[in-house]
Amino acid sequence: MKNLNRAQAPGRRYATFLKLGTGMVALATATAWVAPALAQSTASQEMDEIIVAGNRQQPSISGLLQAESSPKSKSSVTAEYLSTQTAGQSILQSINLLPGVNFTNNDAYGSSGGNIRIRGFDGNRVSLTFDGIPLNDTGNYAIYSNQQLDEELITRATVNIGTTDVDSPTASATGGTVNVQTRKPLDTLNVDTLLSFGSYNYKRVFSVLDTGTFGPGNHTSAFLAASYQDYNKFKGEGEEKKKQLNFRVYEDLGGGDFISVAGNYNENRNNFLFTASRAQIGQNYFADYYTNWIPQTAVNNKADTPATTDGGGAFLGYYGLRLNPSNTGNVRGQSRFHLADDVMLTVDPYFQYTLANGGGYSSVKETDPRLIGASKAKGVDLNGDGDLLDTVLLYAPSNTNTFRTGVTSSVIWDINEDNRFRVGYTLDYGRHRQTGEYTQIGSDGTPLDVFGGKNSGQVYTADGAILNSRNRYSIAELNQASLEYTYKALDQKLIIIPALRLPYFHRELNNYCYTLTSGSTSCTTGTVAANTIYKAPYSTTKDFSEPLPSLGVSYQVTPEHQVYFQFSEGFSAPRTDNLYNLIRDAGAVQPEKTYNFELGHRFQTTWLMTSLEGWYTRYINRVVSAPSPDDPTLFQDRSLGRVDLYGVAGEAGFAVLDQVNVYASASWTHSEVKGNVLSGAVIVPTKGKELVDTPEFMAGGRVEYKPLDILSMSLQGKFTGTRAATDVNDEWTTPFFVADFQARLDLPDMGGFHGSYLQFNVNNLFDRRYMNVISTSQTTALGIPGLAGSTPFYLVGSPRTFMGTIRTQF
Repeated sequence: MKNLNRAQAPGRRYATFLKLGTGMVALATATAWVAPALAQSTASQEMDEIIVAGNRQQPSISGLLQAESSPKSKSSVTAEYLSTQTAGQSILQSINLLPGVNFTNNDAYGSSGGNIRIRGFDGNRVSLTFDGIPLNDTGNYAIYSNQQLDEELITRATVNIGTTDVDSPTASATGGTVNVQTRKPLDTLNVDTLLSFGSYNYKRVFSVLDTGTFGPGNHTSAFLAASYQDYNKFKGEGEEKKKQLNFRVYEDLGGGDFISVAGNYNENRNNFLFTASRAQIGQNYFADYYTNWIPQTAVNNKADTPATTDGGGAFLGYYGLRLNPSNTGNVRGQSRFHLADDVMLTVDPYFQYTLANGGGYSSVKETDPRLIGASKAKGVDLNGDGDLLDTVLLYAPSNTNTFRTGVTSSVIWDINEDNRFRVGYTLDYGRHRQTGEYTQIGSDGTPLDVFGGKNSGQVYTADGAILNSRNRYSIAELNQASLEYTYKALDQKLIIIPALRLPYFHRELNNYCYTLTSGSTSCTTGTVAANTIYKAPYSTTKDFSEPLPSLGVSYQVTPEHQVYFQFSEGFSAPRTDNLYNLIRDAGAVQPEKTYNFELGHRFQTTWLMTSLEGWYTRYINRVVSAPSPDDPTLFQDRSLGRVDLYGVAGEAGFAVLDQVNVYASASWTHSEVKGNVLSGAVIVPTKGKELVDTPEFMAGGRVEYKPLDILSMSLQGKFTGTRAATDVNDEWTTPFFVADFQARLDLPDMGGFHGSYLQFNVNNLFDRRYMNVISTSQTTALGIPGLAGSTPFYLVGSPRTFMGTIRTQF
């Protein structure tokens, strides 16, 4: 157990990290020279800005379709389009119209979360970054869509649809990146405020103060922003509350060089929506958790138990215990320096903090072995009634507390007009604490603290330990080098970009619990019953590495026509929970590997833009991840072995008249599991089946009409095809189409106010009912002897929702 001291005193590891981080130099600043396969670093962000702003002929259709020139499938949305969407919405919902992207939103406003897939890659396999810093969880790689930056502060969101960039700071992305870019502070003093009201008692206020330029030479600018929103769930009892603070300070050093420091703090206090089976949805589309609570009894010499009926609602799911609290924050730096006329350096350091859980509760007997521990007591009187006969319901969340520090850096050498070399280094270091401290439940059915006993109100065992459902400390450390060479020929019409990503990923695992070697999660710090087998606390390390080459080639056939080809390899190291389960169950968890191919064509003019691509992905050791029905912040994984995916996708934007813009996208995705898999000793017939939660066909469109200079309207919609809910494809969702409407009336400038407007949004215009997010399973076990099936569960789509927004500046 000597290695456990490392977790108790992680300063030594941190010191090593700081030495390494400060000693590393890396790259990331691009120019308008070319759009190479850069990722989420300062380099790519600056490059995108220069390309769009520097070329007056660069086409754009309503901020939803931008001209692209990189040799890969890539789409972007800008602030112009984002401003028309529902106020307070998650940026992941706003990219849902892009080809190959499928985001299922838990509700119309976005605060309760959602699930994203891109060409069959779920969110755990998509690299999500925010000004270059990775947002995927360090443990399970999950994306939490309700914790994203306020859209009013986003200047651009770029999606690589299928290919992971060479400098992506990730050990999990096997295909696809989403990069969110914060806008720069304005050069003039300005206050921008939006007030929104809507269905389900929706209220939101957003305000941002831009200082304008100040300081020596007026080279410094900054903004400070805050928002607050809350609303009722669209079904059942409960609220969705969100607070967010943001700032950015930007120092222009001249010649394109700069230093920027920004920060974000986000706080969510949500009640979960009920996940239901297909049969339950058929009986009651708006079924939700119970709303009645009967306080637990405490009578001496009586075996008290929690209420288990609708009248009490305790065991069957009381909404007040189905919570999803989260506190997240980050401070991120960006910088760009010219070391010489032809050499640039960028360094992007960051720090992130996360504290979150998915609620939950547990029924505990007062004589539970975990309460006895190493003592000789017979139990613990949990409810204070003077006996040890009772079963008491306790709040038992699975807390995750993460401290994460890193840096992405790059050096770019412009050898000449036709040759560029780039070398980069990324360090991402996360300290990941997973605990499940129990606490008491109040007489009103709410916990004493939403984070359980982590901060106060702990439940103690007879030997003085804190009652815990889990107690782990993990380190996730990514060291990654990247190399990229860009060559231009034939009067710069031909671009060839070979690249190499070299991730080295280290996990350190420390489990402080005596845990059951099989069965449900359990944790104790002392002795246990003689007939129960527990595994002692342990520590171990796991290392994963894989060279990941890529090659991009594009050719500008004419000024309007471009063809491109992209090959890349992807890699995903096992998740923290997988590895802990491996040690407990003596199983085998292998990294995932992908081989991705794309071939595409673009046609781009100022009035018409189209793109069409075909693609193929071979997946080795595909692991399916599904949110737990009991706690959607936790994920259940299972391996399907090799999976092949291929398809076609396209999008088009058309400026019909000055008053009318049209956008359309479509994608066809075919997935096939190549072999049967074992579940214990049972062969599960998965060969030839489709991948779960992967619609074969999707199509989206948007029409924007501006009949008057002061009036604009838009209608947009998305069709999502059928999705398999189980690995053996014995349950499917039905296809659905959801349409949204938006109208805006610009108001005249007066009294120092300017840029004011009234906006009206309707989500799910035709009030469609559909099954939304899926908690998938292996099979419902229909006709499979010896295999216990598991029912898939679903969130349903939110009904028609209305919102009004007034915005003004001064």
